[in-house]
Amino acid sequence: MLGHFDYEVALEILGQSQQSLVQARYDEYNKENPNPELLKFLRSRMAVVDELMDNLKPDDEYLINRILDKNDVLRKLL
Repeated sequence: MLGHFDYEVALEILGQSQQSLVQARYDEYNKENPNPELLKFLRSRMAVVDELMDNLKPDDEYLINRILDKNDVLRKLL
């Protein structure tokens, strides 16, 4: 069973993962010779996290628990 704030915490974790992707994209873009493949990868990953944030529902216990679990591979991929 989900706790009262688990959904909000899961969204916060996803938002924080976006921040690191935005920073990495910014840093790469501002290099003298940015790697286009890395930029493409970062944009793709940002899109996946955006989609997950947009589609996550407060009652999606399975995904929320996976996002909250620091040892889950899903969380590590964020």
